[in-house]
Amino acid sequence: MKDKKYIFGLTLIILTFLVSIIPFLIIQVFPFFFIGIGFVWFSRVKVLTKVICTVLPVILWFPFFNLFLFSTSLFYKETAQKIDFNFPENFEGKAIVVQQISCGQEVSKKNGREQLNFPENGILLYQGSIEKTGYRNHHFYYISKGGSRTKIDEIDYYSVLLQEDSIKSARSSEIGAWYKGTIRETDSLPYEVTEYELVEMFVYSLSNMENFLSLEYNKTVDSLIYESIRRCK
Repeated sequence: MKDKKYIFGLTLIILTFLVSIIPFLIIQVFPFFFIGIGFVWFSRVKVLTKVICTVLPVILWFPFFNLFLFSTSLFYKETAQKIDFNFPENFEGKAIVVQQISCGQEVSKKNGREQLNFPENGILLYQGSIEKTGYRNHHFYYISKGGSRTKIDEIDYYSVLLQEDSIKSARSSEIGAWYKGTIRETDSLPYEVTEYELVEMFVYSLSNMENFLSLEYNKTVDSLIYESIRRCK
């Protein structure tokens, strides 16, 4: 008959190992893992078996943990709202999506992805809505007059600014997209505009970033938002 201490300890080790690959539960299961190890070592099984039960979970944890992260990211990426943000060729600056406005662009999908087509001024009125939370499956493109698409990489420029000067200099002319997400109303927007949720993003190069962060530029964009909604109504 198998040693009950060994069976209990091994069961506890296996269960805590499986749970520990979930990132936010790692710390919580550590005590139970060591309890399982203790039961195994106080059992009557061979020393080699005890060593294997102790060492093997530690060796296997890192690859299994990374496999879990990879598989969950694939799952969330596939189940997330899929959106293509399409900008006019050579567009640079702030882009705004005014959501759930009845006179805006209808929800249109191509190959399972919503197509949001921005006008020249970067203010898109949209009948649909963009999910606030969860995994984002967003792509950014330039659309030429002939209809061809050029992918725009998504870049967090604030992290680039913290890098060495040589890296910033090398990437200064690189065009990228930065998705900021849902924004609240600003002081320069009239009250009647605040009934709509706005989503903000930027398309620019590092060398031009300051131009699109100025107070004067943002007031101009707010005016465009108001005018677009007013004409729509």
